[in-house]
Parts: sequence; structure tokens; C-alpha cells
Amino acid sequence: MNYEYDGTFFGFLSAVFDAWHDGIEKTENIRTQGELSLFDQPRFVPSDPGKARRILEALRKQCGGRASHFLYYAFMAELPGREEALLLYLRLAFHYKKEFLHHLSDEPVWAVRQMARRTGNERHKLLGLLRFRELSDGMLYARLAPSCAVVPLMAPHFVSRFPGERWVIHDIRRHMGVLYENHTLSLIEIPRTLQELSLSRDEQGFNHLWQAYYKTIAIKERRNDTVRRSFMPEKYWPWLIEDAKHS
Repeated sequence: MNYEYDGTFFGFLSAVFDAWHDGIEKTENIRTQGELSLFDQPRFVPSDPGKARRILEALRKQCGGRASHFLYYAFMAELPGREEALLLYLRLAFHYKKEFLHHLSDEPVWAVRQMARRTGNERHKLLGLLRFRELSDGMLYARLAPSCAVVPLMAPHFVSRFPGERWVIHDIRRHMGVLYENHTLSLIEIPRTLQELSLSRDEQGFNHLWQAYYKTIAIKERRNDTVRRSFMPEKYWPWLIEDAKHS
């Protein structure tokens, strides 16, 4: 039996729940809705928070909280074939139970840990890189295009940093974002046709000052982009305010 889901984490866990109910050993694959297949008629499983929480709660009770953490972070890495690896990971988790995380020699366990590390590393980098800008209505806005779906994972950090502000972090690659307003955090869709941002007058002034300072202290003859890339991958450069051509 093949299962399809809506591409969300809870959707995936809902498909896992149904697969377990139907007989997990008979499950061939779980995949995102819309992936082409010529040889089967997959069953679509709608996202069900109740089913998803039952899987997570069982995993936490039988294997510990870290097992759930690795599962979630690995899913958010959005690597090809993640569903197969995560399904094998869950099968082993419920087989080994409390001893599960010690079985790093099992390839599915190691693969999921590496996927989770990829997500965690990018989240860590972007927490220090993210640049908020003040819009004309007073809202703080930041945009980025991460490889992994880390924006929801970054949000709690900024809730604690800016509890009294209104802000949004925009993932332009996935056309979504997290919005914090009135002490409430929401996951929102952001259209591709988002118009040019209207920055506040103070923000425009600070941007010009920072860019001028950055240009003034730079020594052209000592510029070394290879070293710069070793500290910060080039894919993140477009989101730096100090680089005037990208601001």
C-alpha cells in the first residue's frame, strides 16, 4: 500500500498512523501528494492533528523526547526520499524503544540523525544572521531563503527576544512565514507577488548609515571572498543589509 499526504509534518504523521493501523509491514511508501506514479493508486491521508499527536506521544513515551526532536528536524530538512528514511526510523524506534538512540549503527537511525543535524546547523547559523527591518507601519520584517524549512524552528527564539514587538520572518523560497502579533505566533502564506517593501524613514536612514560604515572600513585590496564563504556561505549574502546592491 502506498500513501500520500499534504507535505506537512502532521500530514506525514497522519499517514504513518493509518499505515500502522493497516499493517505497517505492508506499507511500500509514503509520499507527498502529486508525486507521479504509473503503477499504483495511492491512498491520500488528510492531515489529522489527533493522529499525529498520538504518534508523537507514543514515540516520546517509548523512546524519549530526543527521538521526536530528531524526527521533526529531519523532516524539516526537506531532503529527497525523507519519507522512506523516516518511516524506517519509526519502525526501529518502536522496536528498540528505550535503547533506540544507541543504535547508530543502523543506517536509518544514522541517516535521520544526519538530516536533523543539517536542519539544526542551518537554524543556528540563521539565528545570528537574520536582519530585521522596520516597515512604515512599525512592523519588523526579515526575509531569507533557507535550504531547510527552519523558519518555524527559529520563531520561538525571537518570541523571547522581542515579546512586545510585531514582526514577521518571510521564507521567500517557500512563500510562507511566521507572524508574531498581539502575543500570538501564526504560520502564514505569503504570495509570490509581494510588492516592494515600504521601510520606515528611520530604517532607511539606519540602512544608509550602516552601508556607508561598512564601505568605509572595508579594505578593497584585502577582500577575500573565499575566506568570507568559509564563515558564511554565499547563499546567505543577499539578505545582508550592509551589501547595498542586495538591500
